[in-house]
Amino acid sequence: MWREITSKITSNEISKLASELIKIRSDEEAGEKEICYFLFNYLKALGFSVEIQNVSHNRPNIIARINGNNNGESLMFNGHLDTVPIGNIENWKFEPFKPVIKNNKLFGRGATDMKGGIASVIIAIKKFIEKNEKFNGEIIFVGVMGEETKGLGSEKIIKEGIRANMAIVGEPSDGNIYRAHKGTLWFDLKTYGIAEHSSQIKTTSNNAIQNMSYFIEEISKMNSELKKINSFVGHPTINIGKITGGIKQNMIPDKCVISVDRRLLPNEDPHEVINNITKRLQRLEEKDSRLKFDIDIKMIREGTEVNESERIVSVVSNAIKLVLKTSPNISGMQATTDMSILVNKGNIPTVIYGPGYIKQAHIDNEFIELSQLVDASKVYATIFSELLLNK
Repeated sequence: MWREITSKITSNEISKLASELIKIRSDEEAGEKEICYFLFNYLKALGFSVEIQNVSHNRPNIIARINGNNNGESLMFNGHLDTVPIGNIENWKFEPFKPVIKNNKLFGRGATDMKGGIASVIIAIKKFIEKNEKFNGEIIFVGVMGEETKGLGSEKIIKEGIRANMAIVGEPSDGNIYRAHKGTLWFDLKTYGIAEHSSQIKTTSNNAIQNMSYFIEEISKMNSELKKINSFVGHPTINIGKITGGIKQNMIPDKCVISVDRRLLPNEDPHEVINNITKRLQRLEEKDSRLKFDIDIKMIREGTEVNESERIVSVVSNAIKLVLKTSPNISGMQATTDMSILVNKGNIPTVIYGPGYIKQAHIDNEFIELSQLVDASKVYATIFSELLLNK
């Protein structure tokens, strides 16, 4: 049966839908409202029961369900509708919201992350239900807002009690099945000095940027320590992504702020990590009375892991073997996704599988190969066939 369905899946149909999605700007500034209503009409026409779920101003989720018989499995597909900003437009060879196909690649913001994945699964569902008016169970498509920031869309889904027996997050997975991923801790750290004329520097001068350098050295030590920790998803990391401080060359700065990213292992407690960082700051303050640090936690997103014995792992793996004639690598993802919300808060066994490579995401001239869209769509359709049809 799966061969009959996958034979109907073409790159033209997927790329057409993906292009329509790319045309609709849906970064944090624009919001996801317009793309939600586009999908509302598209999915309604396919026979879905569709709901727009408000999360915050101009930023809703979309929840679409299609039922077979009530006695079957329920499978959720989770995909985020938001994208990162375009960055510097001068670095783009193509207009970010005017998709272009060139050399069998689809270019545009969100092509890989993750409007291509959304198009792939919707076309897979379309072909599946065209061939199978009656099937067992339920398919739930969830298009969420805000994944690129705090994951509030998926948080809302879980809070409202939406559940399934298993789920797939369609993030670009490099051809792998990811059954785990790292978490993320973001914090700002502020330190202080006393503003003076730079010609008046003396041993008692208090320079905020120099004060911050003590913790920057501490971060180097932390990274060396973290590299010694081996895990299924690699080792934890800590990175300074931004620094601000000072006003002018001839002024001693009275304030310095750094923005820090700490990647967490699935089993790491973020509050223990924060406690460890706080203790390091306290030790620095005790050594030099001029030092004072204030930490401001900006975001905590936990890591997660599901057991390889979970049925969703074998279902996706078997579909890949059938369609692509290869055994997928089952591993862990370095980045953070909404999978952790579905698993940790919703208790839904979940894996990540989607078209594209993570290195193609968040870049200027973002693209996805058409063959990746087709392969993923065929795998999704095969998953539906293997899971929701009587043998």
